[in-house]
Amino acid sequence: MLDYTMDDARRDHMARMEARMFAPGAFVMLHHQCKVAGKPHEDAGRIGRIVSRDGARMVTEFWNDDLIGGATFCLIPFGHWAPVPEWCVEEYEPRAKRRGWRLNERGVKLFADMGWQRTKATIGDA
Repeated sequence: MLDYTMDDARRDHMARMEARMFAPGAFVMLHHQCKVAGKPHEDAGRIGRIVSRDGARMVTEFWNDDLIGGATFCLIPFGHWAPVPEWCVEEYEPRAKRRGWRLNERGVKLFADMGWQRTKATIGDA
């Protein structure tokens, strides 16, 4: 008799999927209603790329600015992020030498079809 149940299999599968969706190099979106001190976070809805993760701590890159030789990172806890499939994201430059990520046309359609919320930052307008 096996002690491994369907619930065990489902739990293990979900753990493997979460590990892939939140691994370094994966894209995530900061929750569209994220707040700091009761006010909307300036990057709510922004898409970033995971640089590193250690349990519930995650470093996410929002911007890479070659013009000034810097980048912008976010250290908000893991529970405030949603995974975004790589095929829904495109790199863009809101100004010369400053690169970030936003939803591509396919991603915008998917979010709309699924009724998922987004902000101007999600589509690169902020």
